[in-house]
Amino acid sequence: MNIQALLKVPMTTGELLSSLRARLEPVAAKGTYISEHMPELVQATIANAEEAYKGMMVLPGTGGVREFVGNPPYWLERRHNDNEFLWQLNRMTHWQDLLEAYTLTRDDKYGRKVIEEMLDWIETIDIREDMVNYPIEFYSQCHPLRALELGIRNYHTWPLVLEHLGPTDLFTEELLEAYLGAVYKQIKILRKVSPILWPKADHNHFLMECLGILTTALYFPELKEAEEWKSFAIHGIERCVSAQLTEDGGQIEGCPSYHNGCMFWFGLAVVLSKRFHFQFSDAYLKLLRKNLDYSLYSLRPTGKCIPVGDSTAKPIAVIGALYGYLALDDSSWLGLAANLIDYEKIIHEVNKHIWRALDVKRLHEELLALQGNPYECDKLTTFWNRTLHQAIIRTGWHSEALSFLFTCRSPVQNAHAHIDLMSFDFTALGKNMVCDPGIFCYREDDDRRQFKSASYHSTLLIDERDHFEYLSSWEYGPQKTGEIYNVEHRGFYQIASAFHLNYEPAVHYRHIALVDDKMLVIVDRVKGLDDQEVERYFHLDYTEVAAYPDVVLATSHMANLAIYSYPWEAVDLLPGRLSDEHDVARAATRVRFRGKQSGTAVYLTVLVPYQGDQRPVVDIRPMGDASFELSCSENYQVIVNDRDMTISCGRE
Repeated sequence: MNIQALLKVPMTTGELLSSLRARLEPVAAKGTYISEHMPELVQATIANAEEAYKGMMVLPGTGGVREFVGNPPYWLERRHNDNEFLWQLNRMTHWQDLLEAYTLTRDDKYGRKVIEEMLDWIETIDIREDMVNYPIEFYSQCHPLRALELGIRNYHTWPLVLEHLGPTDLFTEELLEAYLGAVYKQIKILRKVSPILWPKADHNHFLMECLGILTTALYFPELKEAEEWKSFAIHGIERCVSAQLTEDGGQIEGCPSYHNGCMFWFGLAVVLSKRFHFQFSDAYLKLLRKNLDYSLYSLRPTGKCIPVGDSTAKPIAVIGALYGYLALDDSSWLGLAANLIDYEKIIHEVNKHIWRALDVKRLHEELLALQGNPYECDKLTTFWNRTLHQAIIRTGWHSEALSFLFTCRSPVQNAHAHIDLMSFDFTALGKNMVCDPGIFCYREDDDRRQFKSASYHSTLLIDERDHFEYLSSWEYGPQKTGEIYNVEHRGFYQIASAFHLNYEPAVHYRHIALVDDKMLVIVDRVKGLDDQEVERYFHLDYTEVAAYPDVVLATSHMANLAIYSYPWEAVDLLPGRLSDEHDVARAATRVRFRGKQSGTAVYLTVLVPYQGDQRPVVDIRPMGDASFELSCSENYQVIVNDRDMTISCGRE
């Protein structure tokens, strides 16, 4: 491609390269500081770069281990029945380690490796000008030119080639022509198809695609379309804030992993605005600030994110906290995250982003200041997002706190959600106890179906039916209303209440309460049953589980859990699996209570965490159709009506 034809003002390739170099960051100076002050980051980067140099990568489908993907990679090869394998390979995220290793070591082999792969990709992936007129469906299919990959490459990895190699002799005029020709054709396509794919701007894909367009316009303002691309992208990202970030805090898809990803993407846009001297609106910055709190609320006291929907149980709240600092110059979210997440894990997550800091030295000093300095938290312990229909309630902001997330949103926002109406995730005494199973994979297979199914979540089923029909990995059947309609702090207990109509004519109400900082009380009220079996599932993060005539005990070296129930029905201990990260699962146990009922049925379940060998003694006595006396070191009365549960204590 003749790149001179793309430019607003005629100039030689050499002049364009000089102009580009003038706007690049001082990456060599960043590398010098990192080499002198962050040796562990240097070692990890070089180790990862060596694996990437050999063509060994971890990708979806490889089971969390490195696999040879070609050298250069086989860009068009789809493996393991997993589209994500091909898509993520074509994001070139391994280039980040190679390029950083080049800047840290000045070993040409790393830089030349990236150049070789980039030129090979350009030759292999024939991007033609007529592709801009392809049917819109083409840009959602499994190939390297899916719209999302067009966006991710052009904000996340290809610009790193400019930053790390652009100032050096490795980045020649000929290489600039090849680079810009390929990037231009990708963004030309993306500018047309992205707003058609996402007219409401209500998906994280549109945000990343706008970032790809924006980044290209900022690096190459000499392009004829640069101003229009920049204007479109800024407006598009502003639309994403309005469409995706909720007033209560939390990205609209309701998945903590994607929320933290969005905090990165929205925060990165602000970092770019600082660097290239433009601004986002006050409303944008206000919503970003409000939503950064959700990164903390969706963090278990154990320091791992609650893996609701297509999420992982990793400490990625750090990413939201980091971009709160980079975008808003506010380190409070980093400080609060450090209260729950080990410093080494914080550094591990931050290291993937530290080169994006405009002032690496200042960021490093902020991180050092986190060590041994607990941050005072003034945030409420009861959180309710009315849009996401999520309640997150905890007894405090320390690692031993009791905490649960409760969710009930129907219809769902999109298929990143799972079939988990009225499911919950419970942590206590430094141990994840009742867990959302997480994402595991995006493949169209039995694993995907299982991890998204209702019976893999801690909720109630009727006749073993999902709350709504699973059609495919990315498609559900029709859904009826389901919502959390009340969340309150009532002194010695905090409660959340929900219902859904997906089993009509049967209607299910569930109330969950943290009581006296020591136990979780759950009441399920189901009306309209007609000689149907009701199953209550609890997906436990335990492999040592035993059922006794009056209690289920789950034990570990960290902390134990006792489960009491009325009525005491048939109990089954079933295999379960929990996925903390993509493509990796570990053994767990599902507890299922089951029995047939007609009319209205009321179930009381009490979960008591404890440590040591002496289990708590709990006694449940029915006092009528919908009231109970409950003793657990103290006496309580639990009264259930149509839409509420109240708890009174004998000491009152």
